[in-house]
Amino acid sequence: MSLSTTSSNSSNLHLYYSKVWLDVLQPRLVLAPLGKPTALPKGNGKQVKWLRYSRIAGNTSALSEGVTPAEGNFTTQNVTATISQYGDYVKITDLLDMTAIDPVIENVMELMGEAAAQTIEDLIVAELDANSAIQYVNARANANAILAGDVPVMKEFIRAMLTHKKNLVGKHKQGAYMVVLSPSHEYDLLVEQNVGGWLDVNQYSLADQKNVSQAEIGKAYGMRFQTSDRMTSTANGSSIQVANSYVIGQEAFGVVQLDGKNFELIMKDRKSGGVANPLELFSTVGYKLPGFVAKYLGGSSNGTNDRIITLKGASAL
Repeated sequence: MSLSTTSSNSSNLHLYYSKVWLDVLQPRLVLAPLGKPTALPKGNGKQVKWLRYSRIAGNTSALSEGVTPAEGNFTTQNVTATISQYGDYVKITDLLDMTAIDPVIENVMELMGEAAAQTIEDLIVAELDANSAIQYVNARANANAILAGDVPVMKEFIRAMLTHKKNLVGKHKQGAYMVVLSPSHEYDLLVEQNVGGWLDVNQYSLADQKNVSQAEIGKAYGMRFQTSDRMTSTANGSSIQVANSYVIGQEAFGVVQLDGKNFELIMKDRKSGGVANPLELFSTVGYKLPGFVAKYLGGSSNGTNDRIITLKGASAL
C-alpha cells in the first residue's frame, strides 16, 4: 500500500499556503483595486507611460451653410513612472518547524499577507498624498479645524464631490465617487446625527452586496465609502492629529504590474538551499512585488483637473 506523505503532496501544501496568504492579502487591499491597472510586458524596460488627453471644448458658434468650420483641437500629455521591486522574507528553523505547537508556516502566511498588502497600500498612499488636491475642513487655510466639531461631516464630502463635478471630473468606473476614509473620519461620519441619504452597506440589496469590497461601509449622494487603516495622519501646530481621506473620481491613478503579476509568494524548503544552507537548518517564506509603481494621473497647473481630493481635518476621535 502506498503511503501519502507531506513530501509526496508538497504541491498541495504550497497551494494551501498560497490560498491562506491570498485570503489575508486581498481583503486588505482597498486602494489598489481603485487604481487603473496597467500591464508592463516582460522585456519592455522599467518605465511605463500613460497618455492623458485634454478636453475638447464645446462650440456654440452656428455653422454657416456650405462652409467648413475651423477644426477644433486637443493636446496630449505623457505621464511616466518607473517600476521598482519590493519584498521581504523570514527564516523558519527546522527545530521550530518540528517542535512548535502552533502551525508556524500557516501563521507566517497570514503575517506575510498583511505585510504584502501594507506595502502595496503604503506605496499608493505616499503617491496620492504627495500629488492630489487638498481640501481643508471648513474651507480653512490649514488643518486646525476639527471635522466633527466645526462642520457637519457629510457636508465636507459633498463639497469635495461637487468640486469634482464642477471641474468635469466624472465618477469612478465603479459608478460612483469613491471615498476612502481614515478610521478617524469614519468615526466622525458614523456618529454624526441626521446624515440624510445614508444607506448602510448592511442595507444593500443582496445583488449589491455581492459586488462590494469588505472595506465598504455605505453610500450616499453618489459616493461610496470605504475605510482603510493605511490612511495617513499628521500633527498640526497644536499637536492635534489631522487625518486624510480621499474622494476619488475617474481614472485618478494607475497601478502597474510587471509581466501580469502584482505579487508573488515565494517558499523555499530547507532542502533546497544548497551550500547556502548546508545543514538544512531553515526554510524561508517571503513575498515579492516583481515590478510595482503607483502614479497619480490627475492634476494640472491650475488645479481644475485634479481627480482626487484629499480631505484634511482633525477628528473628534
